[in-house]
Parts: sequence; C-alpha cells; structure tokens
Amino acid sequence: MVIPAVLLFTLLGTSTVLGLAFAPIYYSVLFYEFLLLVCHFMRGDSTFLYSVFGVEHTKMLFLVEYILLSIPFLYFFLQRGEPWAVAIVPFSLVLVCFVPCGGFSLHLPTFPCLASGSYEYHRGGRLAMLPFLPLLVGGTIGTYIGNRNLVVAVCMIAASVISMSLIRERHVEYLFNYKSALRFLWLKLLFALKNTCVIFLPFILCLILVDFSLPQLLLGASYYLNTSLLLFQVEMLCFVSGGGNDIISALAYMVLIVIFCVSLIAPQAMLFSMIVSGVLAYYAYSVIKKYML
Repeated sequence: MVIPAVLLFTLLGTSTVLGLAFAPIYYSVLFYEFLLLVCHFMRGDSTFLYSVFGVEHTKMLFLVEYILLSIPFLYFFLQRGEPWAVAIVPFSLVLVCFVPCGGFSLHLPTFPCLASGSYEYHRGGRLAMLPFLPLLVGGTIGTYIGNRNLVVAVCMIAASVISMSLIRERHVEYLFNYKSALRFLWLKLLFALKNTCVIFLPFILCLILVDFSLPQLLLGASYYLNTSLLLFQVEMLCFVSGGGNDIISALAYMVLIVIFCVSLIAPQAMLFSMIVSGVLAYYAYSVIKKYML
C-alpha cells in the first residue's frame, strides 16, 4: 500500500506547488509555517534525543533538520522576489527551536462533530490530520484561483487518504457491541453517510464554489455519495479480509479507489459502486454471522 500512497502524495505535492505559484505569496508563507510547526510539535523522538544528546545538541539537530525542510521554500520565495518572505524563514527557524516540542495529539478539526460510536473515524481522524490540512489548503487555493482540476484532484486524494486511515485489523470482540449483523451493517452505512458530511464538507464546498453552477452542485452531491460508499466499502473490506496488510487486501483497496474515481468522473458508474457495496456487505454479513449467533 506504500506505492499508491507515494503516488497520491506526489500528485498532491505537484498540484500544491503549481497552485501556490499562482496564489498570493502569503499562502506560501502560511503553508511553510504550518509544516514547520507540525513537524516540531508532532515529534515523537524529542524525549529520547534530549536524554541522549542533551538539550543544546538536540536543538542544533532540530535546526539542521528544519533548515533542510526550509530550503525548497527559501528557493521558492527567492524566485517570487519577496524579501519579507525570505526574512521569515531564518526568523522562524531560530524561534521554533526554543519552543518545547512533542506531546501533542492532533486530530481532525471536525473531530468533536463526528458521529458518536464510530471509533474508527475518530482513530482515522488522528492518523489523517497531517495530510488533511495541506489538502484543505490545496483545495482552498484551487477555489481561489478558479482551478477546477486542482480542486477535483485534491478532493479525490482527500477521499483516498481518509479511507486509507480506516483500514485496521478485525477484532471479534468489537462485534459483541451490536445486537445483530444487520444492525452492524446499518450503523456502518449510517456512520459513513454522517461522517462523510462532517469530514468532507470543506472539500464539497470547494467543489461547489470553484465554479458555482448546476453541474458543480451535482458534482458536489456525487462526490458526497461516492465518498460515503467508499468509506462503507473500506469498512466492509476490513471485516471480509480481516484487515490484514497482505497483497490481496492492498489490491482490493486499490480497486475500490479506482471504482471511486471512475464513479466521480462518470456518475453512471455509481450504480456499479453501489453493487460492489452490496456484495461486500453480503460477505461481511456472512463473516459476522459466524460470531453472532
């Protein structure tokens, strides 16, 4: 599953750079500051480094790492000919090294609004926090400059990243919280519909606002329905395959992503996506019935 993830982030990086090139310079500065702060506050090795190398040497190590991160942005600011943006880079590097790091557990900004009981979305909200905000920035830039293709690409990547964070191992004990297998399937579908509206609402708005028209409204509605089906399909896949990291599960997930993209581009294919959802739900129902007598 590393290969599609790398391809998605490569596409995201290319789209973001092209979008920033045509957006106001302060977009790029805010994006740089966001990445710098996230890298600093989300560090999991700070306690270990402080205990082994000491405070001063660890701060020097942080500074070297952040300088490497800043080189592409510094080059970009110089190309844009913005001296104030160039001056922000060394100031931010020095300042961030004196701020305590690590110990922060980030999650989606919409975390409190997710449906109660859907723990997998709360877990996925933590895992997807880092790519979520850059994707949101990319969608906002695409809406601002009127680049419809960038917004559509960002929305597709967002659905792929969030759905990937839902993949997990199957635990039989988890099923005992449900009265029946049908109750389990119904709640999973309901959670997918509710949480898609909460998590992807900013991306749906970007799709609509980039070119406010009836076709764009239909595209936003299609994106919502297809994303809901994708999240439901991933949930069912976890129970059909056991949520393992084997090659078959990875290939099945890639097939679901392809179906999602085709259904978004050609709405007529949504019927096929619904059929796939029904087939996966049937197999998940058969698996669950073995444990729920």
